[in-house]
Amino acid sequence: MTAPAPLPPLLATYRLQFHKGFTFADAERLVPYLAGLGISHLYASPITTAVPGSTHGYDVADPTRINPELGGEEEFLSLGRALAAHGMGLLLDIVPNHMAASSHNPFWMAMLEEGPDSAAARLFDVKWDSGRLLLPVLGDPLQATLAAGGVSLRADPAAGRILAVYADHAFPLRAESVAALLDALPGDDRTDRTDRSRSDSSSTSPHSLVTARERLRQLDPAQRAALDDALAKADIAAVLAAQHWRLAWWRTAAHDLNYRRFFNITDLAGVRVEDDEVFDIVHRLPFDLVRRGLVHGLRIDHIDGLVDPASYCQRLRNCVGPDVPILVEKILEPGETLRPWPIDGTTGYERLNHINGLFVDPEGHARLEAALRERHILVGSLPERLATAKRQVLETSLRAEVELLAGLARDGLDEAMAAGDLTDTAVRDGVVALLTHCPVYRSYATNDSHDAGDVAIWQAIRSAVAANENPLTAAAASLLLERVEHPLTASDREFRLRFQQVSGPAMAKGFEDTELYRHPVLLCANEVGGSLEHPSRTPAQMHALATARAQAGARDLIPLATHDTKRGPATRARLVALGGRAELWLDFLDEVDPLCRRFTHEVDGAVMPDALDRHFILQTLFSAWPISAERMQVYLTKALREAKRHTDWETPSETYEAASLGFARALIEAPESADFRQRLDSLCESLAPAAQIVRLGQLVLQHTLPGTPDLYQGTELPDFSLVDPDNRRPVDWEARIKALAATGALAREDAEHLALTRDLLALRRRNAALREGDYRPVDVAPSPWQWFGFERRRGETAVLVLLPTRVPEGAQENARATVDLAAPLAKGWRTHDGEALPGGAKRLEFPAGRPLLVAEKA
Repeated sequence: MTAPAPLPPLLATYRLQFHKGFTFADAERLVPYLAGLGISHLYASPITTAVPGSTHGYDVADPTRINPELGGEEEFLSLGRALAAHGMGLLLDIVPNHMAASSHNPFWMAMLEEGPDSAAARLFDVKWDSGRLLLPVLGDPLQATLAAGGVSLRADPAAGRILAVYADHAFPLRAESVAALLDALPGDDRTDRTDRSRSDSSSTSPHSLVTARERLRQLDPAQRAALDDALAKADIAAVLAAQHWRLAWWRTAAHDLNYRRFFNITDLAGVRVEDDEVFDIVHRLPFDLVRRGLVHGLRIDHIDGLVDPASYCQRLRNCVGPDVPILVEKILEPGETLRPWPIDGTTGYERLNHINGLFVDPEGHARLEAALRERHILVGSLPERLATAKRQVLETSLRAEVELLAGLARDGLDEAMAAGDLTDTAVRDGVVALLTHCPVYRSYATNDSHDAGDVAIWQAIRSAVAANENPLTAAAASLLLERVEHPLTASDREFRLRFQQVSGPAMAKGFEDTELYRHPVLLCANEVGGSLEHPSRTPAQMHALATARAQAGARDLIPLATHDTKRGPATRARLVALGGRAELWLDFLDEVDPLCRRFTHEVDGAVMPDALDRHFILQTLFSAWPISAERMQVYLTKALREAKRHTDWETPSETYEAASLGFARALIEAPESADFRQRLDSLCESLAPAAQIVRLGQLVLQHTLPGTPDLYQGTELPDFSLVDPDNRRPVDWEARIKALAATGALAREDAEHLALTRDLLALRRRNAALREGDYRPVDVAPSPWQWFGFERRRGETAVLVLLPTRVPEGAQENARATVDLAAPLAKGWRTHDGEALPGGAKRLEFPAGRPLLVAEKA
């Protein structure tokens, strides 16, 4: 047997978003370009079969097959050959937590058809003891939908099924229902009806299912016509009542859902990957691709959704071996460390925010926050605001999860509740309080063990509950925490496992998808994995973090953008520059306020959009300017609904949204707002030099700090994107390919960004200090530029980095920026593009327009 080829060294990844409009063949055409850029691994979004038309691939319909919409296995193999020919590898995004609750998912359909005792039912995390599987897909209540003829029955003889059809949904009937409908056909052979009824007594009996399917497939044309007529006349309500599932109004999902889902998305059903057979099914394809040398690393989506992430990671490592990189999507709160799982680290949200925070001026940020509070646009402390946001989503979109937890919590508590005069309502409120005050995404207790890290989280919850909740709720929460820490019953153990699976969605929906859209102090800090309480980082903090990572041999990812980030790198950099000139921004707001008020609308005494949303819109326009009204409309609709202040996804306010979208469009397009646009152009121009220095400085750190740089598609040029779907717009590949090959022209800033990216990737390939070196802070004298410097060393090779984290007001592009070193510069340093540096110098000078130094010793 031929030994597998050695794994390509992990030097830099490049994320591509696959979908029907961007396939494996499209990616294959980019391989020479990515190799020329210096990328070692293509980082692929999920490639398994998804719901048709999926733009992201996380709605997995069949984890065992490569998505035919992307080109199927043949084109994937061709892509693999192209990567191998260029010495590149492939990092694959896999989705173990959930699958699509869709008629395109054969496992989901089999469970609906065969019920809780079927083999397929093992895959999905369903609470069958609560009754039939709820399917909240109807636009109206069931009776109204039936009265309007919204549900019909349709035979699919080729599949051997009869389906209940609603809109583009299809739900298979159980075998007994199929048999009953066939038995009622005119001329049906009834000689074996008794025997067949006897054999069909078990809905999950293979004989029952096989019999029903065979009878359907053997119908002749006349019998099919008779069946169609019978289905049209059938009592649909009675048929639906006999199924393993029940159709319901979509709004019931917030109350009665009895299967675990991904966050609050009912179309994505939780998978029981902790089950051995389910693990094997979900990982059959990626493990096969790893064995065949087609996949060289794995990225694990939503690790916090699993019952036992530690055991999952260990099993994954055992299956792929010690050398295949395993990276998990995990958000770490400030001060939180990754648990000691056998993996290579995270996908890097915390590093993105560390790099961004190094450039954020804390005094400027504080001034901007103070201004919002002085104007009563922002009220409440940050902990209070987050708690309010989390409580809101727990009482609305995650209410079903709360009810499930409350039911588990209540079991076996009669004696303790009587002793403490606790009520059922208090227990439910206690559940909400525990989730509201969980300071991190989750703890990691298992069915029968926990550690000191888990206890610390529970103690933090206990303290926050005692300080913020009423005594009755606090007493109930304390009782529940005691059961979490010292479970006595099976319900206690299930409660703590499911509590951990819900605390993550509560944080994500409350913070990332709510508070970040209603806290417009300085939007560059409003990022996935960020902290509004800790928007900036000191050089000392960054040095400590980088030193520890170098000592640990970190090779996990360092992104400046991902498919989930709220803003592109250039968008954030412009906002960082704004934070350094807070008064300039506040003056701009005062100047344009009279004009902006002309485009608001007053409805029943309320101004739309209100002051907070106007501020959010203005800062967004500045960050992404110039931006089309169409792009802004899509983004703003999402932002307003995520904020959940005046509108939301479940109950959108057409009035408020129309007023807000009209406000933004008028500022972008209306002739009478020309003065606003002129002032905005001027503001962007005045901050452009500072924004460019921030952008290039962050790019340098991405490629030189310990870890692996990860580029999101298209961001080798300045990227002014906003959150998805804006950051998933088509990329102009042709312009990039031509520019890298020096056959096409780019704007100066674009060309400089691309050239620096290419040069840094080349430096990373040739200088081992960036891949395996230690980390040594460089002492510099105090300066208005607030220089940040370090060395990476491995043996005789070394890399030196010096860059400013602030841009002094009044710094001109044609001026000089100086940095004074605490120790003289050693001999032998050359810049990354070959210029020798003066040995023994203690002061270095740079053009103020590009005060960056990346030097090496090779």
